[in-house]
Amino acid sequence: MTLPALATLACSAQAADSCAFYKGKTVELVVPFSAGGGYDIYGRMVAKYMGDELGAAHMIVRNQPGAGGLLATNQTWSAPPTGLRIELMPTSGMITAELGGADGVQFKSGGFSWIGRLTGEPDIVGTYPGSPLKTVDDLKRLSAERTVKIGSVGLGDMDYVEGELMGLVLGLNYNVVTGFASVPEVYSALSRGELDMSTASISAFQLAQKADAARPLWIIGNEAVAALPEAKPLGEVVDPKYRPLVKVFADVIAAGRGLAGPPGLPADRLQCLRDAFDRTVRSEGFLTDAQKLNRPVTPLGGVATAQLVDGVTNDAPKEYVDLLRKSYAK
Repeated sequence: MTLPALATLACSAQAADSCAFYKGKTVELVVPFSAGGGYDIYGRMVAKYMGDELGAAHMIVRNQPGAGGLLATNQTWSAPPTGLRIELMPTSGMITAELGGADGVQFKSGGFSWIGRLTGEPDIVGTYPGSPLKTVDDLKRLSAERTVKIGSVGLGDMDYVEGELMGLVLGLNYNVVTGFASVPEVYSALSRGELDMSTASISAFQLAQKADAARPLWIIGNEAVAALPEAKPLGEVVDPKYRPLVKVFADVIAAGRGLAGPPGLPADRLQCLRDAFDRTVRSEGFLTDAQKLNRPVTPLGGVATAQLVDGVTNDAPKEYVDLLRKSYAK
C-alpha cells in the first residue's frame, strides 16, 4: 500500500479506538428547561439518533430546569470532562447573560467544548395585523404621542434585550412590557392590540402569523431572509451608525441552540461527539422528524460554532455590552 493510504488507515484506527470509549456507556443529554418545550423536543430528537451514531449503549435526556437555564449550564461548566454529560445550550441567552453581568452566571461561553449548533434562525420584529405601523416614521410618530409598548417574556430574555435594541436604534419613547409566561402569550396580547410590537424567532413568528396574530416589520440583521421577503433587514432602516450594533445582535442570535460539553473535554472524545453530531443532523430519520415536528434545523459544525461563540464574546463592542448590562440591571 502507498504511504498516504497507510496513514489514512492509521488515523481511522485511532479514531475508532477513541470512540470505543463510548461502547456500552450511557451519555446524558441535559436540557436546561422543563419537558414539553422547544428545547426538550430538540433534545429528544438528538438523543434518538446521536447515541447510535456515537456507538453508546444509550443517550438519555435529563431535564434540569432552573434560573432560566443557568442552573444546568453552571453545572455543566463544572462537571468532570468525561464526555458523558453534554447539554443542549441556549447559546444566545448564555452569551447575553454572560456579557450583561446577569446574577448567577458562573461560566465563560467560549470555554465550553462545543460539539455543534442545531439551529440559528433569525429573529423577527413584528406587530399585530391591524396595526397602523408599517415604517420607522410610523413608529416614531406613535412614540411622539405615547409610550410604545414592546412585549417580552421577562427581564434579560432575548426578546427583552431586543426590545431595548429597538428603543435605542429607533430613538423611541418605549416600555418593555414583561410578565408573560411564554412567547405564544406575548403574541396573544399582541393580536389583541395590547402591545405595539414584539420579537421572536422566525419559526415562532410564522406560527403567530398563520394564526393571524402578527405581521412582520423587520428582520434583526443586515441581510434579507428568503423565508420572509416582506420583512426588510433592520440594518437598512436605522441610522447607519447603528448597523454594526445590529450585526452583533444578528451574530448572537445565529449562535442559536448548540450542543456542548464541559471545558477541557479530551480532544479525541470531542471529535467523536462532533462527528456523531454531524452524522445525526444529516440523517434521513432526524430530518424527517424535524419536519414533522416543525423544528427548523440549520446545523453548524463544532469548530465553526466555537469560532462563532468566541467571536461574539471576545469582540463584543462596548455599546452592545452596555445595552446588555442595562437590560439585566433593571
